[in-house]
Amino acid sequence: MARFLRNNEEKEGMPPGSLVFTGQQKVAEPQIRITTYDNSELKDEDIKKYQSITSHTSSDKVTWLNIDGVHDSSLIKTIGENFDLSLMALEDIQDTGQRPTIQEYQDYLFATMKVINTGSDEENVRAEQVSFILGDNYLITFKEQPSLIFEPVRKRLFKQKGKIRQKGPDYLFYTLLDCVLENYLKVIERIGERIEDIEEEVIADPKPEQLEEINFYRREIAYIRKSIRPAREIILKVNRIDSEYIDESTAPYLKDLTSMLEQSLDSLEIYKEILGDLFSTYNMSIGTRLNETMKFLTIFATIFIPLTFLAGIYGMNFEHIPELHYKHGYYVLLGLMGAIALVMLVYFKKKKWM
Repeated sequence: MARFLRNNEEKEGMPPGSLVFTGQQKVAEPQIRITTYDNSELKDEDIKKYQSITSHTSSDKVTWLNIDGVHDSSLIKTIGENFDLSLMALEDIQDTGQRPTIQEYQDYLFATMKVINTGSDEENVRAEQVSFILGDNYLITFKEQPSLIFEPVRKRLFKQKGKIRQKGPDYLFYTLLDCVLENYLKVIERIGERIEDIEEEVIADPKPEQLEEINFYRREIAYIRKSIRPAREIILKVNRIDSEYIDESTAPYLKDLTSMLEQSLDSLEIYKEILGDLFSTYNMSIGTRLNETMKFLTIFATIFIPLTFLAGIYGMNFEHIPELHYKHGYYVLLGLMGAIALVMLVYFKKKKWM
């Protein structure tokens, strides 16, 4: 499947708001986890039957509903009916190739963005979609498959650390966004370390396999940039938006996300330039090495041209060659050849050609 542009043949001819999953199914059955909490109490459980979601919510507590697996259209539709969600928002949740965006509806705030991770080989980057629906007293998150991206937040909830248990769902929304952006930095740092190692290797001893790695990481950096650049629009819009679902006390925390995202984008630009320079450095090093080889071969051939000329003359099969029967002719010719080679070497050295 294309990484930079996803094919949406499944939705061809369908009207807007049609619930059709586009993408790769990454989990057999959707997993639903609901967490309700306030300053003094927390309840966390997995739900098997999604028809009973609303019976687990509470009007006087914060409800965090997390769904891992968005391929089940009937599940998405039921959640939409329980929370009175727009079909357009539900469609975007199931469209895993959706460009990251944020939109304010009458009863909630909807946002979708990309989470990036390295694959099992710790090199290939994979992007997965995560969607947020922020309501008056609830937050719903949709992920393509189970992951540990939000686990630090859960630990803080259970240990009652920080302000998270004292704040509303808007602060929970902020902490989850913070996890996503921190993960950007971790992935970029991991790739950046390898890029810096390649830089040292190319300078020390350029090899063909290094060129393959340079091209590989150029593609990965481009893929990461495509996945996270739109997140800037989301963070900026969250800071500008005047929504009843984001409390004034949470606004300063959201502004801190801007600098974190800018740091990620700056790092990407730096590594993009480094890779471009590495590509040029590699070609220059290979070109220099080739020039040195050609220089040596040229000098070697130039020295042997007059020697070959003399050997060719005395190798001719004419009967009457004046020096042919000279007693010391062989040694004289060898000495002359050696002298010619020595003079040429001294001349090349004086001209700094070698």
